Amino acid sequence: MLAAELRRITGRRGSYWSAILIGLATVVTMIIVRLTQNGDAGGTELLDAMDPVSIPATLMAVIVGALAGSYDMAQGTMRYLVMTGVPRRRLYAIRALGTAIATVIACVPAIVVVLVAAYVCRHSSFNDPTASADLGAVWAYLANPIVFALVSMAIGSLLHSNGAAIGVSLGLSLGGVIITGLVEHYLSKTASDYLLPTATDIVAQLRHHDNIPLGAAFAAVAAWLAVFLGAGLVRTLRDEY
Repeated sequence: MLAAELRRITGRRGSYWSAILIGLATVVTMIIVRLTQNGDAGGTELLDAMDPVSIPATLMAVIVGALAGSYDMAQGTMRYLVMTGVPRRRLYAIRALGTAIATVIACVPAIVVVLVAAYVCRHSSFNDPTASADLGAVWAYLANPIVFALVSMAIGSLLHSNGAAIGVSLGLSLGGVIITGLVEHYLSKTASDYLLPTATDIVAQLRHHDNIPLGAAFAAVAAWLAVFLGAGLVRTLRDEY
């Protein structure tokens, strides 16, 4: 069933191939700009940029996730999946897992290009990438796309409409940054760090923050995912198909 779910997600070629190509184009542009500006960028400098350049990949993952959650409901094919006798919880769990795996696969080309460029561009022992730096860069690139793909999948499952799911998911991912800024300005910096966008960034960097520890950031991300995925699951369990 997981293989079938992956085929459904990757089979929506317009959104999925766009996610792959836009992510790849972003990192290629970053590499070209750094080489042009610095002349000889060290390998670690390229790896350090993996978190910021994951933003386009995150936005595309939102679209992929929203369609993964809403497509079967919007097209009326969910009833046939339910008629197979597979429990709805299992269908939902497979959809969530498939969304996460498909997001990782879509990010792989961009990650490979950056890692290869990092080793080609090394020029001193100080700038030689290490195994821990490689793993940190990969995680920094994957964290936001995976988290927001799952959130948007849950929203798609909740709304049952392709257009609405994409619109709300994009609005949440983009508007979340604005909301975080407002909370930081008018309430407190610590409170804003527990919101999903900031907490996910802290998790992506794997570094303790000034206001909250890394473990608390992981807990905050897990709690937000539980809220969104739980809402999507409730709708899936209660609906009649």
